[in-house]
Amino acid sequence: MNGIYRLLYIAKGLIEGRPMALCDVGDADGLTSAAIFLRKYPSGVVVFAAPRDVQSSRIIRSINWTFVADLPCPGKALIRADHHRTNKPCAVHEYYDIDAPCSALMAMKALGLEGDEVVQELVNVAIQTDTANITTKEAELVDLAVKGSDYLGRLYLAHLLSREGVKGLLLDGRAQEWIGRAMKMKERMLKIADSIPIKEELALYFPRDVGISYRQLTIELQHRGAVFVNVVARLGRRKFRLYCGADRESRYDCTQVATKLGGGGHKFASGAEIKAPLLRPEAALDLFKNVLESYLGHGVEIMVVGETVIDSSRTVSTAPAPRGPSSAAPP
Repeated sequence: MNGIYRLLYIAKGLIEGRPMALCDVGDADGLTSAAIFLRKYPSGVVVFAAPRDVQSSRIIRSINWTFVADLPCPGKALIRADHHRTNKPCAVHEYYDIDAPCSALMAMKALGLEGDEVVQELVNVAIQTDTANITTKEAELVDLAVKGSDYLGRLYLAHLLSREGVKGLLLDGRAQEWIGRAMKMKERMLKIADSIPIKEELALYFPRDVGISYRQLTIELQHRGAVFVNVVARLGRRKFRLYCGADRESRYDCTQVATKLGGGGHKFASGAEIKAPLLRPEAALDLFKNVLESYLGHGVEIMVVGETVIDSSRTVSTAPAPRGPSSAAPP
């Protein structure tokens, strides 16, 4: 359905001649960047997309966007705000800094809203969520609201945050419902984390979607002592998603895995969507395992995770990757 919603909002923006923003659908940084855009252009139209959508959609790439945030450049954009090392610049006006903690900070600068208190609050939230260092109630609320909402819900949240800031979440019934849903998802995630034996390198496979934030799981496992966490979740017959997390000061680089699977991101947090062959969906897991082993330079055991506990009796066996140190392997 997300693709249909995107088309409807693109058509609305084009027909009505409104400023149009393209922002990342996946996290609080994309949401707050969208809210900052709406703070500048209250009548603007926001379209949410994932990085893979930008790369694959001819329609997205045919639009001359007013503003793009936290995404690869679609080809035609007036302003782009971003901080991903794997996203190459192309907009007329680029606010691009790989050392920035979040794209929302670059969006604030790009749109000239440094003196706006609501925008400053949203940027502070994005810094905390995008660096996985949530220390305030405001950041926690926005993070939960994103995780508990769907595409249309995130559009609603972007408008709400642009008008009222984070305090709007406390007074809005729909936002509170999404926050409550995300809290239940977090409880489920913590139970799963409790079942996973912690070691420096973890590779996990979810053969079916268990309704949690897998990115949140990588962060939780890192907080518990893991250093390099790779989670692959099967989200459909052919659709698999990688979530990679690495300690910032470690020798590991998530982009070395994600980019080889068609994704990208940061050294400490990257992702990729893997589409498997129609008649051999397990090939996606084979590919992931071979890429990971090639990067690390040694064999990898992938643990299979069920609804609430790890199935310690099951591991994934695939065709072995070539041995020997990879040029991209951690020193």
